[in-house]
Amino acid sequence: MRVVAVSDIHARPSGADAPLLDAIHDVVEEMSPDVFVIAGDLSERIDHLRENLARLRIRGVQGLYVAGNHDVWFEEDTGLGSLEKYSRAIGQACSAAGFIHLPDQSVIDDSIAFVGSMGWYDYSFRREDMEIPLEQYETKQCGNAVWLDYYNIDWTFTDREITGLFNEKLRYDLSMLPRSVEQVVYVSHHLPFRELTVYMDRLPWDFFSAYMGASSTGEILLADGRVVLTISGHSHIRRTINIDGITAVSVPLGYGRPPPNGVMDLAKNAVAEIVIGGDGVCLPWFVQGDICEGLPYKFT
Repeated sequence: MRVVAVSDIHARPSGADAPLLDAIHDVVEEMSPDVFVIAGDLSERIDHLRENLARLRIRGVQGLYVAGNHDVWFEEDTGLGSLEKYSRAIGQACSAAGFIHLPDQSVIDDSIAFVGSMGWYDYSFRREDMEIPLEQYETKQCGNAVWLDYYNIDWTFTDREITGLFNEKLRYDLSMLPRSVEQVVYVSHHLPFRELTVYMDRLPWDFFSAYMGASSTGEILLADGRVVLTISGHSHIRRTINIDGITAVSVPLGYGRPPPNGVMDLAKNAVAEIVIGGDGVCLPWFVQGDICEGLPYKFT
């Protein structure tokens, strides 16, 4: 099975990223995969999410989406809260655009199953040697720098509570797979393994690394025995590791934008090609690192 994957496109609300979306569409279409995975952080507003997914939809290719943290930022003007977006609105937007919101519905193709979750963070990726109190991670503030979920997520759960809830849902989804499933692909936005996290030995970067994912999620995947591949994003630095037989890949694009003549090259670098076979997983095309390094950041 051939899978192509990308995450963290962060399409600008102005519509200025239409050429980039079209380029990603064309790159994926040319690769002719069986499955097209987008691992979150496409749009912060539900109407833009629906429109951008529709733009990326490829006829004849199974499209799978998992929400990222930016996708569930609340919308004050529409009244959509984070929990309602994740549990209802994003699934509806995906369906309207021809994608499946994987946390709502696992997908099985012969003996391969795709299960998904946004994932979350419980501070288990923190640098314990920095001796920063857990209470400070709860504030999401390091000096004058603030992790923006603090301002934009409005569910009433703590980070560790929501991580626990998502983990319970993951255990349930794995337990409900039929016996015919031999290989499982886990798709999430947040990282399931600490080893995918990049530390820089500086603040606030390493403080914010605590918000990259949760070790408890990875433990569930390792214990299952059928998981051969994980696809995630969030960190904006692309990595791949192998941990106890699981190939773990992070496929973020990021905020950087090239001049118009560089859009196609960025799209090619952003899309990873992954092949799942009886002998395991291989990556015919995967660009590591920060593919936006040196590019100006564009937010609007």
